[in-house]
Amino acid sequence: MTLGKVIKSIIFKQNSSGLGFNGNGRGLLKNIRHVQDRGDTASILYFDIARFRELEQVNGSKAAEKVLSLLKAKLDQQIPGTFSNFQLLAIENLWGDDFIAVITNQGPPDTKLLEELALTSRINVIQSLDRETINLCGHPLELHVGYASISTDNNLKLESRIYSAIREAHNVAKGKLDLKFARLLPEFKEIIAREQLSVVYQPLVSMHSGGIMGWEALVRGPENSPFHPPAVIFDLAEKSDLLYAVERICRKHAINNIGRLGPGQKLFLNIHPRTITDPGFVSGETLNFIKNAGFQPENVVFEITERHHIQDYVLFNDTLRHYRKQGYLVAIDDMGAGFSSLQSIAEIKPEYLKVDMSIVRDINTSKVKRALLETFVTFAEKMGCMIIAEGIETSQELITLMDIGIHYGQGFFLARPSFPKPLLNNNIIFKLSKTHFKQTDRTGVSSITAKNIMDAAVQVESDTPVAKIKELLDANEPSSGVVIVDKKDKPLGLLMRYYLDHLLGSQYGIPLYFHRPVSEVMDNLPLVVDKDTPIEQLSQVAMGRDKKKIYDSVIVTTNGLLAGIISVHKMLDTLTRIQVEIAKGANPLTGLPGNVAIEQKFSELCRDNIKCAMIYTDLDYFKPYNDRYGFEKGDEVILFTSRLLQSILKKYASQSSFLGHIGGDDFVLFVEDEKVDLICRKIITYFDRLIVRFYSKEDREKKGFEGYDRNGEKRWFPLISISLAVIDCLHGSCKNFDHLSRKASQLKRYAKSLEGSVYVKERRNND
Repeated sequence: MTLGKVIKSIIFKQNSSGLGFNGNGRGLLKNIRHVQDRGDTASILYFDIARFRELEQVNGSKAAEKVLSLLKAKLDQQIPGTFSNFQLLAIENLWGDDFIAVITNQGPPDTKLLEELALTSRINVIQSLDRETINLCGHPLELHVGYASISTDNNLKLESRIYSAIREAHNVAKGKLDLKFARLLPEFKEIIAREQLSVVYQPLVSMHSGGIMGWEALVRGPENSPFHPPAVIFDLAEKSDLLYAVERICRKHAINNIGRLGPGQKLFLNIHPRTITDPGFVSGETLNFIKNAGFQPENVVFEITERHHIQDYVLFNDTLRHYRKQGYLVAIDDMGAGFSSLQSIAEIKPEYLKVDMSIVRDINTSKVKRALLETFVTFAEKMGCMIIAEGIETSQELITLMDIGIHYGQGFFLARPSFPKPLLNNNIIFKLSKTHFKQTDRTGVSSITAKNIMDAAVQVESDTPVAKIKELLDANEPSSGVVIVDKKDKPLGLLMRYYLDHLLGSQYGIPLYFHRPVSEVMDNLPLVVDKDTPIEQLSQVAMGRDKKKIYDSVIVTTNGLLAGIISVHKMLDTLTRIQVEIAKGANPLTGLPGNVAIEQKFSELCRDNIKCAMIYTDLDYFKPYNDRYGFEKGDEVILFTSRLLQSILKKYASQSSFLGHIGGDDFVLFVEDEKVDLICRKIITYFDRLIVRFYSKEDREKKGFEGYDRNGEKRWFPLISISLAVIDCLHGSCKNFDHLSRKASQLKRYAKSLEGSVYVKERRNND
C-alpha cells in the first residue's frame, strides 16, 4: 500500500476507536475543522524509526513489535507534557514503524515553537526508551522526526490539506528537508554566550559509614525552556559542535558554586571523552577554576560518560595521564547500561565505576542483578577501584546494596539533586545498618561490640608538642597511635605512629614539626564509634574509609567521651574468629544458625535462668510436595518458612529471641513465655495464608493433590500445614538439650496427628 493510501485510510476513520476523537466520538476531520474554524492551528508530528527493517531482521518480529508498542506508549506519555500550549488530538501508527501525532495550539502557526516541540519530543522519547530498547535490541533507538502545520487554505479540501501536511512532515523526518535545529540554534548560542546554564548537586554516600563521599554536579538549562533537560542540552551541543563550550560552563559553575568541601570529599564532573582532549581543556583552565575555589585536583573526579565510544585510546590515555599526574581522579559512568565497554575500563583503569540505575532498580527482587553486582564488586576489588551504585530509590534496594558490599550510593532515596548542596535525611544508611545488624544478631550472629575488644588509649591534649608525642609512642611500643582530646576527654583527633614517622622522616620534618602542637598535624576527622557498636558494623565502616586511612585505629567513646581505641588488626582478627564459629553451625540453605549454635543458645538461657519457651516447628506433607514439585520448589518453601519466622520474631518478639534451623523443614525458636501464644497464632495465620502461592492453580482450587505415600500407595495429600510444639525451657524441664529435644519431638508427633496447622503446649508434669 502506498503512503498516500495509508494516510487517506486513516483520515477517513470517523469513529471514536480510530485516530480522531476528543472524548465525544467526533472524527478527525471534524476535530481539525473545529480547531481551524476558531482560528487555532492544527499540526502534524511525524516519527520514524531508523533502519527498522534491519532491527526486525536481526532481533525478530516479536522484538520489533515490542519496540513499536513501547514507542506508541512513550509518544502518548511524552508529547502532552512537553509544552503546555499544545494539545494532543491523537496518535496513530501509519504503517510499520511510522507514527503521526495530530496536535493543536492556540493562534496562528508558530514554526519555531513547532520545531522546538518536535526536537524536544524526539529527545525525550529516545531518552525514555534507551534502556528498554538496549535490553531488547542491544543498542539505543534512533528516531527521526518531522513536523508541519496543516494549511487553512479553504480552496483545498481538508483531506488534501491533511495529506499535504503529513507528506511534508514525512519528508522532514526522512531527511529530505533538513531538521538541523536551524531555529533552536540561535537561542541555544545565546544561552551559552550568557552562561545561563545552572548546576545542581547530588551527594554520593558511603554505604559503610553513611557519610558524604562527594557530590556529582548536574547541569540544568533555563526554567520553562526547551533547554531545561540536560539530555536536550547535550544532544544539541553535540550536533552543533558546541560540546566543549557547554561543558566548560558546567565545570566553571560546578567548581565556583560547590562551596566548602569536607575533608576527603570529591566533586564529580561529567566529561565527554571528546572534550578531555580538546585544546581548550588541556590549557589548564580547569586547574585555575579549582585553585580559585580553594581546593585541589585531588578533590576532583572526571566522570567519563561513555555514551559515545572513545575513538583514539592512545591520545585519550596520554591526556588522562597528564591529568592524573596533577592529582585528578577518574570514574567511568553507565556501567551495565550497554554503553561502557570492558575495553574502556581496562584502558582507563578508573578509581571509580558507576553502576547504571537500570541494574540497581529492583535489585532486591532480582537474583540475576544481584549476582551481576556481586561480580562487579569482586572485579572492582581486584582492580583496586570503588563501585558507586546510581539511582537508589527504595530502602529495600539500599539494604541489598549494603549486603552485597557496594562502596558508595547515589539516588533519590538518599537525596535529590538541588542547589545549594542537599543534606542527607538523618543519616539513613546508619539507621538501616543498625536495624540490619540487630536482625542479624537475632539469628545467631555474635553480639560482640566495640567495648568488648577495645584497648586503653594513649591520650594527650591538643597543645602537646609533637616531640612529646614521639616520646610517648616510643615509650608505649605496642600503641600504634595517640588520641587527642580536650580537657573533658572528648576526642578531637588521632595521630598514627606511621604518619608521624613519615612526617618527621622527610627532609625538613624535624625542624618544621618537632616543636609544633599536635593539633597542627593530627587527623581531625578520625573514625569514632560508640562502645555499643556491633563488631560487624564497625568492620564495615572501618574498611569503607579512604584507602589512606584504612589501617588507622578506631576511637571508641561512651556518651561522647573517650573510652578506648581499637586497632584494625584486632578488629579483623576478632571478626574472623566469630565468622569461623558461625560457619561451623550455619545452615547452608537459609544461613540460620544450626545445631551447634542452637545448643549454645539453650545453654545460655539455662545459665542465665531466663524464663522462655522453645517452639519446635515442622511442615506437614512436605515430602509429597517435594515429590510432586521437585527439590528446587521444596527449597523455596523452606526459605519462605525461614523468612516468615524471622519476620514474625522481628515484629512481635524481643531482641533476645532466637531462630535456628535444625535441618530440612525443622526449625527451633526460643521466645519469652508471655508472647508464645501470640507468636504461634501469627505463624499459623500467615503460613496458611501464604503457602498457597507455591502451588499450581489447579492444586490451589482443589486444596491438595493425589500422590503416593511412603508405601507407594496412592492417596490424597492436602496443602502443606505447619505444626508447632511448645516446651517450657525452665521449671525443671531443662535438664539438658537432649532431654528437651526428646520432649519436643514427642509433642511434635502429637501436633502432626492433628488436622491442619496447629500449635500444642506441654501440659504434663516433669518426668
